[in-house]
Amino acid sequence: MAHLWIKTADGWGAQNLDAAKFVLSASGVAQAAHVPTGSAGDKAARLIQANSSGSHVWSLVTPRDSNMRVNGCEVLAGLRVLADRDEIRTDDGIQCFFSTETLAVIEAFPGADREVFCGRCRQPIKTGASAVRCPGCQIWYHQDDSESLPCWTYTDKCNFCPNPTALDSGFMWIPED
Repeated sequence: MAHLWIKTADGWGAQNLDAAKFVLSASGVAQAAHVPTGSAGDKAARLIQANSSGSHVWSLVTPRDSNMRVNGCEVLAGLRVLADRDEIRTDDGIQCFFSTETLAVIEAFPGADREVFCGRCRQPIKTGASAVRCPGCQIWYHQDDSESLPCWTYTDKCNFCPNPTALDSGFMWIPED
């Protein structure tokens, strides 16, 4: 799930982008459906998610008279497709970073068109089995203590990338001051 890192007096905090549309204004980030028409939100930027070939693409749509910048550059024609770690600066001086980094979570394996093998034990992962998808390399692992398959947490990092395997490890990238 994508999120925005927003700087506050307490430091950087991540806000999940768990809906398809958000409004970015001086008062912060809110779901687009929660901003009434005719409010200050009409002049705010929008973050809009599109699903393209199974992957999520986020765009920043800015008002016509906006001076918002992404990575220091103007948002030409009011539209910018966002990439991981893009810096966004609003007209009001708000600084935030867009991020596509996800956290490792145990979930039911959704299945696939072909058989998928665990990145640790190399056994097939059955549809519905407890599993973890590595946030770094997207390799699936078993994570089922009841069946003696704690493959994701078996060692301290993924077999294929440097992603830590602790389920409470948090984000690997946080903006620096």
